[in-house]
Parts: sequence; C-alpha cells; structure tokens
Amino acid sequence: MDRRCFTQWCSGALLGPGLTGWAAALEDYPRTLLVHPDGAPLKATEVGTEEAMVFAYPLKGVPCYLINLGERSAATGPLASPDDGDYSNPPGVGPKGKLVAFVAICTHQLSYPTPAASYLRYAASGSELGGGPGRIVCCAHGSVYDPAHGAAPVSGPSQYPLLPVRLEHDAASDRLFATGAVGRNFFARFFQNFKGELIERHGPGVYRQEVEGDAVTVPLSTYSRLVPAC
Repeated sequence: MDRRCFTQWCSGALLGPGLTGWAAALEDYPRTLLVHPDGAPLKATEVGTEEAMVFAYPLKGVPCYLINLGERSAATGPLASPDDGDYSNPPGVGPKGKLVAFVAICTHQLSYPTPAASYLRYAASGSELGGGPGRIVCCAHGSVYDPAHGAAPVSGPSQYPLLPVRLEHDAASDRLFATGAVGRNFFARFFQNFKGELIERHGPGVYRQEVEGDAVTVPLSTYSRLVPAC
C-alpha cells in the first residue's frame, strides 16, 4: 500500500473498531442475490481465484467486481472517498472470509468494464504493471489497487480506493448477497460523465434504477470481449 493511504489506514487501526464514524459513508441498499445467467444462485464455493466476476450493484448502471482473494486475507481499515467521505471497508465473507467486492470504476479517470472491453481487471497471478499477485490494475492510465486492503491504491496516478460493496454470505445455503455500498455521489459523477453510453446500453433512466431481487454475475472474460493485459 502506498504512503498516501498507509498513514490514514494505520491511524484508524490504532483507534480501534469503536470508531463508528468511519462507516458513515456505507449505505444500505436492497439485499440482492448474486446469480448465474440461468438464475441459479451463485455459491461462494463456485467463485474462482483467477479472475473477477462482474455484477451490477447497487444501481443497474454500476458495474462491480466480486473477487476471491485465494491465499490472501481481507483486512479492514479507514479509507476515504473525495465524493462520499470517510468509511471503513467491510470485511471479506464466505469460507475463510476470502470474498470481497468493489465498484469496478477506476477512481482516477472512471475507466470501467463494458461488454466491448475492460481496461480494469483483477490480475490474480501478477502482471507487469501490478508487480506482485492479487492486484487490481487499470491498463488505461496505470493505477494499481490492493483488494486485500480495501482496494487502496498501491501505485499509479489514482489517489483513492475503489469503492466497496458489502457482501453477505448465508453459510447454510452458500449463497451470496450484496447489501450495501459506498458511492452515492461518486455514482452521480460517473453517470454525468457517461450518460450517453449508459442510456445506449441500458435505456433512458434504467441505469439509475436500484438493483433488486437478483444480480446476474459472470466472469470478466465472459462479460467483456477484450481484457488487455498490462
């Protein structure tokens, strides 16, 4: 993790979990079941470690990444968004707490995955840009994020983390749900910048609607025709 986030992270960690103000920016949204394209519930044990899976949440025009950290553990700590304020990223869920989720929109220049291409990807095995394994890399402008530490920026031009999505795991059924997120103001800025594209893809106003019931979840390599390596 780079110095700009490390100082804030450690300061909050020293203050302890009672610092409830850090969670202020994380909002509840409709509890949404993650499902396969055929409607069958996605099980936590079905989420592989080699690439991110894509789903829309909490609004239909907002893409998110579901990531299995594999051998790494998810840490929580204080982070900040210039649009939405201070927050604490939620813990990982599922077996051994290895599953995390983030809004898949680069906080530098808003690069995001589309059906045509995704320049933002989870490089599980490492990459030239990301260096070590298990980093989220943006091939558009070179930002690198660490999903094991709240997707805080590690290197490159971005100064802020990818925003978190809160997950819930039902151990009895192994089902996964999205239940909350940080980003209401960030989403508004994203929509303003890409309104034309989002209307073309989703329909007028549809991209602003909340996701309810279930959210189709697919591997990034299925969602985007082109996923450049960097």
